[in-house]
Amino acid sequence: MTDVALSSLTSARAKRAVLPDLVRSEWSKLRTVRSTYWSLLAAVAAMIGLGAIISAAQSSHQAALDPVSTSLSGVLLAQLAIGVLGVLFVTSEYSTGMIRTTFTAAPQRRSVIGAKAAVFAGAALIVGTVTSFVTFLVGQSVLSGHSVSLASPGALRSVIGVGLYLGLLGIFAVGLATIIRSTAGAIAALFGLILVVPAIAQALPTSIRDSIDKFLPGNAGQAIFHTIRDTSTLSPWAGLGVFALYAAAALTAGLVLVKRRDV
Repeated sequence: MTDVALSSLTSARAKRAVLPDLVRSEWSKLRTVRSTYWSLLAAVAAMIGLGAIISAAQSSHQAALDPVSTSLSGVLLAQLAIGVLGVLFVTSEYSTGMIRTTFTAAPQRRSVIGAKAAVFAGAALIVGTVTSFVTFLVGQSVLSGHSVSLASPGALRSVIGVGLYLGLLGIFAVGLATIIRSTAGAIAALFGLILVVPAIAQALPTSIRDSIDKFLPGNAGQAIFHTIRDTSTLSPWAGLGVFALYAAAALTAGLVLVKRRDV
């Protein structure tokens, strides 16, 4: 086969690469990498294990106890594993140079990144939601006399909200990784925004802190799985909506840059 014919065949195949094909391709990449299973296992273990430990520690302290949030507190550690995996899902291809092969096979760069975001967010959502239900049940069994059921006000919303939060975190991670293209840089940016900035905000004067603290990415998103709310936090769905805007902004910026940049 001549070079011209081979080039024409490659071009024809590239034009046929549509989103469903890209989703299948990205799903294959995600599920065939060993680090995926280790990271998800770490997230599951963190959610269930830490939730049970904190529930056990709090079971003898009834004052101001939020049984739902207490049992789900492991998500604060599990998000680290999900965030790192989301970043690696993108940056590993840049570090190895495989991204060139991906973009050669599928020149629709924005569709490639969109497929990555959809696949990873879906995986994080499913794993997060299933683990959240298990974590809730384990935590409530440990809390014993202080336990509540899924029918309790805010309980079901909180349990499902954990999965939604982790799914959006996955999109946020993919977006930042596409923007920065460096594993260390993207992880630092992700957890700087989720963990470090809120900690720094605590040093601000109260009048300023209360105005901005609730709108920071982590604080806003985590409102979805808290059943006790004060004036310093957003309502659950409003908070999740704000976090969704952060995730959408990061992914949109990544889609713009991936089209303009050289690989």
